[in-house]
Amino acid sequence: MGGLMARKVLMLGMDALMPTLLERFVEEGILPNFGRLFREGCFCRLRPVIPAQTPSNWQTIATGATPGTHSVVVWGAHRPGDPAPECHRAEAFSSGICLAEYIWEAAARKGKGSVVMNYAGYPPTSEKATFLDRIYRPARSYYDVALPTVYHTLNVDAGDHITFSKAEGWTSLPDSHLPPLEAEVRVEPSSEGEGPAYRALLWAEGEGYDTMALCRGRDIGTSLFRLKVGDWSGWVREMFRTEEMGEVEAAFRLKLVECSPDGNRIRIYRSEAFPTDGRFCSDPELGRRLVEELGPYVHAMMTVALHVREGILDWETVDQALSDEATWWSEAARLAMEETGAELLYLHWHLPDLVEHRLVPLVDPTGTEYSPERAQDAWEELRRYYRAMDGFLGEFLRWVDLSRDVVAVASDHGMPANRKAASLVNAFRDKGWLTFTPDGRAVDWGRSKVFFEQNHLWINLKGREPTGVVPPEEYTSLRAEVQRFMRDLKDPETGEHVFAFVLTREEAPVVGLWGEHIGDLVFCYSGGYRWSGDEVLRMGEERVVFPCGGGNHGPMVPTYETGVGSNYGVLILAGAGVRKGVVEEPSRRGSRCTTDVAPTLAYLLGIGPPAQSEGRVLHEFLEGFRAEGPRRKLVPLERNVRQQRKPKAPQLKGDVTDEER
Repeated sequence: MGGLMARKVLMLGMDALMPTLLERFVEEGILPNFGRLFREGCFCRLRPVIPAQTPSNWQTIATGATPGTHSVVVWGAHRPGDPAPECHRAEAFSSGICLAEYIWEAAARKGKGSVVMNYAGYPPTSEKATFLDRIYRPARSYYDVALPTVYHTLNVDAGDHITFSKAEGWTSLPDSHLPPLEAEVRVEPSSEGEGPAYRALLWAEGEGYDTMALCRGRDIGTSLFRLKVGDWSGWVREMFRTEEMGEVEAAFRLKLVECSPDGNRIRIYRSEAFPTDGRFCSDPELGRRLVEELGPYVHAMMTVALHVREGILDWETVDQALSDEATWWSEAARLAMEETGAELLYLHWHLPDLVEHRLVPLVDPTGTEYSPERAQDAWEELRRYYRAMDGFLGEFLRWVDLSRDVVAVASDHGMPANRKAASLVNAFRDKGWLTFTPDGRAVDWGRSKVFFEQNHLWINLKGREPTGVVPPEEYTSLRAEVQRFMRDLKDPETGEHVFAFVLTREEAPVVGLWGEHIGDLVFCYSGGYRWSGDEVLRMGEERVVFPCGGGNHGPMVPTYETGVGSNYGVLILAGAGVRKGVVEEPSRRGSRCTTDVAPTLAYLLGIGPPAQSEGRVLHEFLEGFRAEGPRRKLVPLERNVRQQRKPKAPQLKGDVTDEER
């Protein structure tokens, strides 16, 4: 059990925060808060468990357990008795799928409370853990009533297109140098239902169109606000009626991003809409108090997507949304911990992963999408976003006392660039192992001899799988045949092996995988290669190995790293009981794993590790422990013994007990 007893322990999880970029930007001096933690604490790479992706590793970071133990071996879990290829993807972050104790459950056993923010492990399994939001799809809140959008007049396939026409039938209109224009603006809810509708009115207080109002009807007197370019509205609270949430009040705000003088180019940003009744908190009364004190909930990841994925939103708007999110989350965490007396915070924030999927392939020369012409702009985008990450961290450091508290910044994996995609569907097409639907556009997994998901392949075995088609007597030979085929699979252009390894489940413990939930075969793709499924049939792609863009992490070996990209995660540790200015030695790279986070933080909190934890306490980062290895002197110990009279023929060396005596 720990003995250092930090007053509070904060684990700030930043999904896909990448060591190579972090080191580069800290050295450039653009990340003052990360730089402070580097100086005042410890920094190392974290080796992800397999697969190196979000659900498996955030469950591991909270439990200290490997995927075979907590069961989340893919994006979810294929459990005994599940039909092929069921993996409970929608439940990948749920407490119901995780078969290992969480650190906040271990804390509760010692009477300590926790705040768990936008993390896995919902529904709550302990009354002493208060949840604020939960991971749904990693970049998306579970509680959005309406997703953000950009209403626009542009000719692009993004956001919501609106059409302005001459304002007619209005009871009253403002004075304008040009004829006022109007457009219908609807707020569509995330699920089936009905949201509010408005009339957007545009007019010219100057020589060109420059002012917008959002009105409830054709009367300027019903306007909710008036905006110039660059202005934000206040919070708009409206009732929604949705199939999923029923009748609920939700709040959102708008910004006039662009308005050309002739009125032809208009962009209006609208934020996510979130409930105001506190339901995003497992204690709704606490949620309501947070809204009263801090304003409506802010979750900006889908706003970021409008910039980095859709290209429809400007950086300045995103930057403000991220700044507001950082302030809200930090203050909400502080107030929730104060209100509940919690000593532990576990938080997940998805910004690095969201932006790196798009931007890292543009700056990493090993990736298919790299070009020197685009790399410079992409580097600047990455710097902007990493500054936002630094600002997020800074909001928490404002109220944390590192002389008494501990802050850990951790990530679950990194983000290498893709070079090629590999298709097992195409590779297996002529082997007789797959059965296809009549139209040939999908695999009928239930009638196939094998089915696979990400890094795991199962034999569709009779008596084990509900849809089993392979007799037990054929299991061993079929599995061996598939294993040999996958091991021999090469990129026809380069001669590289597509798979770094392909192991049977009996061999898989060597890479940290075991238990009844893993596949009959376990594998990792070689660096730069990514997985694919039966979507290749609908794409018309018939090649087994083919170029692809983007960034990825889950398919590849967890230790893959290029000069720019890395599949490693990050651990930064600073505060009470933590050594200062410690950076990992290159020779120890890969020795610390995501399994080590929970037991180390449990130790610093003064509690035992979670019950199924398989990681270790990182004593080398803690004060009061010897970090250096002992100094030894190597002395010769060979004996000068008489040789056998009849020399033996040369033979392969074996164990020392097999050698000549």
